[in-house]
Amino acid sequence: MKIIRPMAITDAALVSSNIPENDYPPYNPATSYPLAARVIVVGVGVHLVYESLQASNVGHTPAASPEHWVKVGATNRWRMFDASITTQAENEDSISVSIKATGIANGIALLNIDCAIIRIVATDVEFGVVYDKTINPAMTSGISDIYSYFREPVTRVSEMALTDLPSYSNMTIDVTLSSPGNVVRCGGIVIGQMRLMGDLQYGAKSGIANYTKKTRDQWGNFDVVEGPFSNTATWSIWIKSTEVDLVKRLLSQYRATPIVYIGADSYGALILYGYYKDFSIDIAYPTISICSLELEGLT
Repeated sequence: MKIIRPMAITDAALVSSNIPENDYPPYNPATSYPLAARVIVVGVGVHLVYESLQASNVGHTPAASPEHWVKVGATNRWRMFDASITTQAENEDSISVSIKATGIANGIALLNIDCAIIRIVATDVEFGVVYDKTINPAMTSGISDIYSYFREPVTRVSEMALTDLPSYSNMTIDVTLSSPGNVVRCGGIVIGQMRLMGDLQYGAKSGIANYTKKTRDQWGNFDVVEGPFSNTATWSIWIKSTEVDLVKRLLSQYRATPIVYIGADSYGALILYGYYKDFSIDIAYPTISICSLELEGLT
């Protein structure tokens, strides 16, 4: 198992993006907004969409007027960097961002993505391009015969983690997700320093917590309101007994901070960005201990 400890994506870190930040008109204190009108508020460290809760809404600053405005979420450009994986940034043909890393950033996770081609390029100030990889995210599992190969619709992985970036400091990392002629979507990009924690034990569990609301009427029919979901996992990790104190201290530091947990590189289902609900370490053998993790991802 590996973890990626994310760096903060600030205005300074996001060097460029091809997604325009024009979801709605910028808030104007002189404008009278009708009920349900939406505006954006953009500033240093602020990239938010608000919706009016009242008619004839004029002169009420959204961030300071909860009775007049409700925060909808991040702007389209910044949805891939907010605290939600379900909400996706969207753009026609491609999403392309350039991020200036702080310190070592040798791991990157792409979460809840929908695209046909992925390209990651890392550039060092002194040595130039030090990493350039293009990936086809088409999923091959389930294609067991020639009929399936030609007849089944193309299915692509929605989560991917790369942990082979070189360990240069302060690289610029360019991420391009493309699908010409289609809308490209991305729920999250996480960049940071990777660390190997141990070996995942067989029997690992992966699932989701579904927040969709289903209510049944008097005739037994369902009324379904689709809601978000979060990934869940229960893993056992074999670690060196000499690293028990280090692992416990490291995980304790991230009890309130989401990080990327990678159970195995070969399974997208074993990539989770979120928190641990509980962990314990069993010092089972003289040289090997077993760390049990219960994880829940961001919605």
